[in-house]
Formats: sequence, C-alpha cells, structure tokens
Amino acid sequence: MKKHTGNNWLLYSVWITTFIAVVVITITCERESTSFQGIAETREIFVNSENPVEIMKINVVEGQSVIRGQQLVELSSPELTIKINHISHQFDQLKAQKGINKAEIRSQIDQLKAEKASRVSEVNNQIRLLNNQYNLNKELFAGLKSIDETGDSVRSGAGNPITLKIENLKQELALSLRPINIRIEMLQKSLKESGSPVKIQVERLEKELDLLTQENSKLNIYAQISGIIGSVNYKPGEKVAPFSPILTLHTKTPSFVKGYIYENVYNRVATGEKFRIISLTDAKNNTFGTVVGVGARMVEYPTRLQKNPNFQIWGREVVIRIPEDNPFILGEKVLISSSLERGSLFSRLKALLFPEEIHAENYIEEISEPPEPLPIIPLKTDSIEASALLWLEDIDRYLVLSDDTQDSKPVLFLMDRKNRITKETMIRGLDKINDMESLTSDKDGTLYIASSLSVNKKGELGTSRKLLIAVKREGDDFRLIQKADLYEFLKKSAKRNRKKDWAAYILEAMSQGTLDIEGMFCHDRALYLGFKAPLRSGRSVILKIDPIRDLFENKNPKGDQVSIWRTLLLKNDDSSPQERISDIFYQNSVLYIAGTSKNEGNGQRSGSLWQMDQGTGELTRMATFKGHRPEGIGAGEDEKTLLLSFDQGKGNPSQITKVRVGL
Repeated sequence: MKKHTGNNWLLYSVWITTFIAVVVITITCERESTSFQGIAETREIFVNSENPVEIMKINVVEGQSVIRGQQLVELSSPELTIKINHISHQFDQLKAQKGINKAEIRSQIDQLKAEKASRVSEVNNQIRLLNNQYNLNKELFAGLKSIDETGDSVRSGAGNPITLKIENLKQELALSLRPINIRIEMLQKSLKESGSPVKIQVERLEKELDLLTQENSKLNIYAQISGIIGSVNYKPGEKVAPFSPILTLHTKTPSFVKGYIYENVYNRVATGEKFRIISLTDAKNNTFGTVVGVGARMVEYPTRLQKNPNFQIWGREVVIRIPEDNPFILGEKVLISSSLERGSLFSRLKALLFPEEIHAENYIEEISEPPEPLPIIPLKTDSIEASALLWLEDIDRYLVLSDDTQDSKPVLFLMDRKNRITKETMIRGLDKINDMESLTSDKDGTLYIASSLSVNKKGELGTSRKLLIAVKREGDDFRLIQKADLYEFLKKSAKRNRKKDWAAYILEAMSQGTLDIEGMFCHDRALYLGFKAPLRSGRSVILKIDPIRDLFENKNPKGDQVSIWRTLLLKNDDSSPQERISDIFYQNSVLYIAGTSKNEGNGQRSGSLWQMDQGTGELTRMATFKGHRPEGIGAGEDEKTLLLSFDQGKGNPSQITKVRVGL
C-alpha cells in the first residue's frame, strides 16, 4: 500500500515538474515574441538647390553643431543672374515703350486742340468784323431822315445779309469742329487703353522678376533644425547640379528606432503602443518610445542584426519614435522590449492564460508633488498676467504673453531661466491687440498669437479682442506680417455650414457671448483652438482649422475647413471638480492640457496638468496644483521639461514652475 502511494507521489511530481517547465518555456517564448532588436537612427536633411549653382562659401564643417536658422552655405547662380538681368532689361524696355506710345498720342491730341482753337479764333474774328459792320450800318440808317418806317426791318436786321452771313459762319464752324472733336475723343480713349497690352506684359514680367528675386534670395541656405553637420560634399568654387546634396544635417541624437520582428514570431504590435528602448551596450541607457509605423511586408534584416551574414533573415519593420533627449548615439544597436517583460510572473501567466487582455502599458510619469511655483520678476512694479509661454532657443529666453497690457498695446516680454523679465518689446506694425491668450509657432518659426474672442466685463467685444496675428521674429525683434479677424472668420464659416455640429456650437456661443479661446497649437499646416467656454455636452472642445493660411487670405471658408478635433472631459471621478481648458501644448505627438477649476465649497482655485494619448484619446492627470490656477503651458529648455504659468488674480504677480514629464 505504501509502495503504491510512493509511486503516485512520484507520478504527481513528474506532472508538476512538467507543468512548470511548460509554463517557463511558454513564458520565455512569449518574452521572445515581445522583444526584438533594432538600430537607433535619425532624420537626415539633404541641403540642395533647385537650380545649377556655384559654391561661394561653406560656413560649416563635418561634425559641427549648428542651431536652427544658422547660415550654412552661400551660393551663386550665374544662370539665375542672367535670367534676372534679361527680364529686367525687357521690363525697362516695355516701361519706356509704354511712355513713348502715350507721348505720341498726347502730341496728336494737343495738335488737334491747337487746330480747333485756331479755327474757332478765325471764325470769331470774322463774326466780330461783321458785327462791327452791322452796327455801323445801323447807326448810319438811324441818321437818315428820308428813310421811313419801312426801313425798320433793315435796321432791326431781319433779312439783313450781314446777319445771315454771321449765322452761316457759325454753322460752318460747328461742322468743321465736329470731326476734330471726334478725333480728339478717339485719341483720348486710345490714350486710356494704349497701356493695357503693355501693362499686362509689364505685370507678367514684374511677377516673374519677383519670383526669380525670391529664388535668388534662397541661395543663402540656413539650418532648418538644430543638429550636427553629417557630410559636406563640395568645396567653394565648385559647380553643383540641381538637387545634388551639398551637405547633410541631422539631429544630435537619434529621433527614432527601426526594429525588426522575426518572420516566424507572432507579435501584436500596433501603432501608438509604448516600448522600452534599451542599449545593448549599457542597460542603464534606456528610454521609452511610441510605435508610429508597422511594416505590412517582410524585409531582409540589416547585416548588423544578422548573427550569421551567410544566412538571410527576414522580418517586419517597426518604427518607434523616441524623445530627442535620449542617451543613445546614432546607429547604436538597441533592444526593444514591450510591457510583458516588465510584468511579474503572475502577470505573464495571466497573459498566457488570457491573451485577449494583453495590452502595452501607457508609461506616464505621474508628478505626485509638483514643485512650488516661483513668481515672475518683472522690470517694473506692474504685475504681468502671464497667459502663454514659448521657449526661444536661439536667444536663450522665454517669450511671455500678458493678457492685460496698458492701452491694449502689443507688448511682449522676454524672460530668462530665473524667471526674470529682461526686456519688454513691441510688435512692429501692430497698433493694438487685447486679451492675448494663446501663443504657438509653426515649423518655419512663424509665431501666431490669438485674442480670446471673449467679451469684456461690460459685455463688449472690440476689434482688438478678435484678432489672430502672424509675427516674424529675428532675434528679439518682432514684426507683424499678417493679421486676421478670427471671430468674423468663424462666424462666416459657421453661417455657411449651419447643419454641422461645430457650426451650431460656434453660433450658439456667439449669440450668448460665451466664446472663450485659451489655447492653440499648429501642426501640419493646421491650427487647433482650445476653448475654455462654452462646454459641449459637458466637455471641452478643440477646434481644427485647416489650412491656417486661408485665415489670412480673406477667402470664403470652405465646408470641410473647420471641424471639431477633440472633446475632452477634464475630470477623473465624480468627487473631483471638472476643469476647463486654460492652455494646450503639442509636442512629439503628445498633447498636454492645462486645466483650471473653482471649487464651489471654499472658492479655492486649483488646476491640473493633463496628457492625452493621441491614439486612444485617453486622458491622464499628471499633476494637480492646489491653490494655483494654470494659465499657460509651453516647452522648457529640453523636451522632458514643461513650463507652466499661473494666474493668481488681478493685482497678484503671476508665477512660473517647471515640471519633468515622461513618455
């Protein structure tokens, strides 16, 4: 009996050992399916010209660090110079010809007018002589007593030959002047129309000359991004064919990782998933990345990732975007690991038993205790109501907007890293703008500033509160380049599309005077507007206008040009107060939202920093600020730092804080 029990125990031990071995092997296989290798790469920009050019000067060398806007190459184009000179010569000739034609016509008109005046003068002299003769005869008749009353008709001029001759002269003058007047009228008409054909040619040449001049101005090539010079392919004095790369420019650190999943391994990798990227050289060097592309076909592995170059390996490409501030070097081999590797044994076993519940984790660095905000130190005693921020890398300063300036002047503030306002400057070319709430820039460096479009305390909405302006910056100098009435644009567009949801939202807000824009950002030629009010079905609204250029070209809005991009519920649970958008900031495909609320109980103002997953639209509260109301949000000195400004109410100085964020 005991022997039988011992055999059973031995059998049970074998079964348990086998089960554990199967679990371990399965988990190991699962791990292999969620880990794969890749290479850290970067976006490389080829600097070239559309025309055949000659290298005049190259201001950089290979491996040199450059900042955005720095001059790289000076070029000249003999062909372009010849075209400009040729068109300029044609342009001058046509302008001269236009002047000669008009001068000839004016000369003919003057000649006819002189002939007309001469004829009028000649006939008038004859008429004057006849009148004098008639008056003399009349006096002589009056002195002759022998002439009876029958001579009255002669004295009165009825049937008098002199009078008849005068009438004939007047008729002859009118008949002789008629062809002259017709000729003068025709020449005057020709004078007005004589410049039309030449004018058309002049305008065409003028436009062509402007285009060539603009093209000539592009011969000085500037850095589009801050980065490192990769290769320089030419020397000064050499001639370059069109579109031939003169030099290459890439970012200082890798911007993405290209990984490869072996073709025989099943792996559910989807766009938007988060992965940990680990250096194969030093595991301490790691970061998180987001999948932005998954290959739809099998490709051959790069030679560097093949263990045996004699055997070809095929798999799927996966492109993962990583933050610019990463520890990798260009071309470094990395391990790409999903959330399954970081889970416990229980989570792995759960993933094995319930595969439909497998999801990549959303790695967000929660800021449990955000740093205490510090006050802005202004140049003057007047407080600044900081409403928006923007980091200007080339001048090592923050650009700060204030939503309340004296006499609605377009004043901008420059602030250093210690929150000290170092300069106040004006936007040249702009007289007034009021309630500046939003600030953003596009990839070309153009700044966009928008008013809130909200009514003031008196319920009035002046022109200066309805503006969207485009500003060109050179160093610490700001100049207006375009201006649009954003309020009227939205109003016209909404009236033309009344049946659409966004149009109904805008028109109702305008009729009730509740429209209030607090944030915006630019992305892919489109403008995104974040509304603090009103809410739509209890959610904050972000409106999209695409393309942004049509706002400034005074075109009739199109039906599909405006749309609701997102509606956000800035609220975690029933017990927390609902917040509204106070600013938005978009960076590396991540949307950050500053939200504000006012607790009904004690009236204490508070706010939060939120992050939205663009793929799922899911919101995560990253930080909460008790007793502080976030008003503006912008990038810090690096892409892992955000800067937030806080409006503490009228008369109280605004405050600034920096927070670190993760992916």
